[in-house]
Amino acid sequence: MQSEHESEVLVDFFTEREAKQQVFNEIHENLMEKLREYACNALNLREKVRAKHIFRSKVNLPSEALLTPFWEAQYGIWLLLEYQNIKGERIIEKYLLDPDTDLSEQELHLAAHWMAAYPSVYRVVEAWEEGYRLADLWGEDMIDVALGDREQVRSEFMIGQYLFARLVKVGFTHRIIGPYALINKERIYEIKPNLEASFERSKEENSQWSWRLFMQHHGIEVLRMYE
Repeated sequence: MQSEHESEVLVDFFTEREAKQQVFNEIHENLMEKLREYACNALNLREKVRAKHIFRSKVNLPSEALLTPFWEAQYGIWLLLEYQNIKGERIIEKYLLDPDTDLSEQELHLAAHWMAAYPSVYRVVEAWEEGYRLADLWGEDMIDVALGDREQVRSEFMIGQYLFARLVKVGFTHRIIGPYALINKERIYEIKPNLEASFERSKEENSQWSWRLFMQHHGIEVLRMYE
């Protein structure tokens, strides 16, 4: 039988963990705003036009579609984390290397996770206390993802649903970074073999090509199948 002291210790632990997680969440949100502001100031008009053209090409999108909230949000997170300029540099990388960037140790740690993140397709396996357990379409591990206030109000997280998203470790839990997209289950039978074949072709040109780097470059193309 659990003693009163043990119960108090357990409660204190979870209370402290929740408080720390809230701090991590705030750092996450604030850092994203800093990165957005940096991108607005660092990119000139020509670079912005180039980025939008590349995005539209990757997802087979007409120019007017970027005016819709869904595509504007998808473009925004892709621009920050995956778009590469003509030198092959990503905005997140330039931001961290900028001598005027003044980040705390916690912000740097989180930004390192953002740099390694890549978009993928996940299947909702089951619910857990803080969100849902997801399985990567190309992986075996289950990932417990905590949902923020924005996601909690959505009714789309159903068991068996497929999501296009980027996951990143924030504090003690994984979170969805940026917007996600629902993928029709029937489309999975096209998406999976098509991307795998594209990856194999790319490895013929570069044997050092990893799945993570491939998805950072080509993962957004999954949204060609978005409906």
